[in-house]
Amino acid sequence: MPNDFRFFLCFPVFQLYFVLSLTEIPTDYVPERPVHGKEWCFSHIHRPNKVQQYKHTNKESTEMKFVVEKAGFQKAISRIEGIISAREIRSVISSILIESDKDSITLTATDLDISMKTTIAAKIEKAGAITAPAKKLSQIIKEFRFESVEIDSDAENKISIRDGAGKAKTEIHLMGAPSDEFMLPSPIKDSHFKQFPPALVNEMIRRTSYAIAEEDARYVFNGLYMESEGDQAVFVGTDGRRLARIARNFPESLPVDKGVVVPVKAIRELTRLIGNVEEGFVGYDSEESRLYFKLGDVELITRLIDGNFPDYRQVIPRKLDHEVKLNRESLRLSLRQAAVLAAEPSRQIRLEFSPGTLVVSSSTPDLGNVNDPMACEYQGEEVTIAYNSNYLLDVLGVLSSEEIIMGFSTASAPTVIKDPDDAEFVAVVMPMKI
Repeated sequence: MPNDFRFFLCFPVFQLYFVLSLTEIPTDYVPERPVHGKEWCFSHIHRPNKVQQYKHTNKESTEMKFVVEKAGFQKAISRIEGIISAREIRSVISSILIESDKDSITLTATDLDISMKTTIAAKIEKAGAITAPAKKLSQIIKEFRFESVEIDSDAENKISIRDGAGKAKTEIHLMGAPSDEFMLPSPIKDSHFKQFPPALVNEMIRRTSYAIAEEDARYVFNGLYMESEGDQAVFVGTDGRRLARIARNFPESLPVDKGVVVPVKAIRELTRLIGNVEEGFVGYDSEESRLYFKLGDVELITRLIDGNFPDYRQVIPRKLDHEVKLNRESLRLSLRQAAVLAAEPSRQIRLEFSPGTLVVSSSTPDLGNVNDPMACEYQGEEVTIAYNSNYLLDVLGVLSSEEIIMGFSTASAPTVIKDPDDAEFVAVVMPMKI
């Protein structure tokens, strides 16, 4: 074994059930539990100073007045309010900045990691800017029964909401705040914008994001890794116990000079927005480590996660001693059946391979068990491997091929799952101790 590979095996990130440590996941492992103690990795990683990337808006008059169609206004709010924390009641990151100018209004929301902005047409009677409590404004507009909305704010930051047609006497008042209290992201610097195909990116996110961690102490696992390899864009998701990698040819390469990690929250917002547009643009701010996305009339700026993403290429086994060809849907249904009686909290199921047959089984003491045999193409020695049932079901859920290929060398080594119709997709799952 080369010296550099031995060193890589000793790197702390893989001392916790990760593939290169060649340690199995214990039976009583709880996937949702965060990693702490001596399993802490990437201790050098820090969150950058968010304030450096944001600035207060210029002082503008809080007095403004405009009329906007309710449907468009409600849709615009719903596009950006997803990043706002429900736990924040009265703060900058619980508010939406409303700016009116000429013939449009611009809505902006931020949680200081991600900011989103969208612009819609409106009839402006008085230009200005104010911030409004996002959740309450959203609820008010959702329940507003008139087709158009008049928004009027005064010098005391009181927002009045009325029928835009002026026929009804309904009047709603909501307290806002001065616009200069809102923190806007600083302008993107030194960015190089590239066009990307939204449908393709949506597919790549869907087939890799299931493997991302969400609250791991190792920050780099809480996001989706993106990099360019020649004419291809590569997306990788991992939580240290499983991994998904996909590559696709893009018309233009990603505008990044190295691999970047996009936070899972930003990935969720991209997924929510990307299905409704036909073209998108992405820009990279290397100075402040941010990505900029423009999808239709919505702009999203996200802070990237600092830290060195592990070399995923070393995680994917290059040689496998055994391969099994299975019907994807039959395996999925069998796993779902066995998962019902899988012991909690490990969700462990067992796959017993023998020539021509696979038996999927699970059991919970004093409750019951499942044994479900099925046909498969396998000619190797008999072997039993245990997995977290959710991990296998997640992989099968993002595939569409009629058959899949599972490859492994031993019961304790990582298992590779491939789509025979897609050579650029691969999933890796670590087994559990039996």
